[in-house]
Amino acid sequence: MGKKKIVLTLSLLAASVVALAFPTLGLAQTAGSVLKPFEGLKGKEREQRLSEGAKKEGKVVVYSFTAVDQLTPLLGEFHKRYPFIKPEHYRANATGVFNKFATEARAGQTFADVIDISAGEAHTLLQSALIDSYLTPAREGIPKDFMDAKGFWTAHYHFVLALGFNTKQVNPAEAPKTYDDLVNPKWKGRFSLDPADQDLFGALLLHWGREKALGYFRSLAKLEPRMVTGHTQQANLVGAGEIHMAPWLYGYRPLQLKDEGAPVETRLFDPVLSNPAYLLLPKNSSRPHAAALFIDWAIAPDGGMKFFAEKFGRTPTRTGLKERFPLLRVDKYLVVKPEIVGPNFKEFTKLYNEIFGIGK
Repeated sequence: MGKKKIVLTLSLLAASVVALAFPTLGLAQTAGSVLKPFEGLKGKEREQRLSEGAKKEGKVVVYSFTAVDQLTPLLGEFHKRYPFIKPEHYRANATGVFNKFATEARAGQTFADVIDISAGEAHTLLQSALIDSYLTPAREGIPKDFMDAKGFWTAHYHFVLALGFNTKQVNPAEAPKTYDDLVNPKWKGRFSLDPADQDLFGALLLHWGREKALGYFRSLAKLEPRMVTGHTQQANLVGAGEIHMAPWLYGYRPLQLKDEGAPVETRLFDPVLSNPAYLLLPKNSSRPHAAALFIDWAIAPDGGMKFFAEKFGRTPTRTGLKERFPLLRVDKYLVVKPEIVGPNFKEFTKLYNEIFGIGK
């Protein structure tokens, strides 16, 4: 064997070893680059072209923090629209979704084609270079507060934060109407917070200013709120009267309970906090065309947004849609954004945990 052939053989062998050790390096294109040529296409032409690729891919895998009793019907609706794409999912809270995806990525594996997650985790995934930009005409009409200019995330619905209170435990005439009303000694031990609401705390800290916000939350902590993990769990406890009220509930939950006959009322404080559910495109998705069809459908006014708003009362990021709970629609929200909350999330977590004694 000649010298050049020996060198070539060794080079190919070395490349094979690297590819085996780091499988993602072997991908010729990222999901974003595969979809780049579709940016100028709209309407039926875009859908047809994406569908041609999606038919070859056959399925789409969604990693989501949306409640499974709502995620499953949503994927079912998508399958009705695109029967040639089999939807699969992994469901956990935002931290669980992040940990599973990041762990797989470190191992050189990407099983997810779409990620549905909250602000802090979205920012961390971007910083880790694990997601791609996806600019689509389907984003037109969505307020800028709910997406970034470069296309790394777009929110398909958002959690509108609201006070929920049990009317058998709290007289509606006396229930808090503002954040300041909540800091009243008579509410000591009568309300709950979630130990994982550092992002909401951070949004108010940035909005009010550090001094005012820290003073407010330290006063709130003196009232000894009960820490309950999970907004749904808090809402259920309020509905049962075990907790008298909770100021940071996902507003649609107490409204659902009221529809079911529970003695629950809901109020919005100013500013009204909004915690969006962001859709992301994993950089190394192996089914980018199916991922694109799902994202386009999920954020379309006649697609996933419409289904969620009408059936489950999730507040869509678009205006003008029929909503099950129009009470949650206001002109202006204080939105928890990845680019604002993400860079400061460690500090927010430290302060929130210290103020409320979390982890002690």
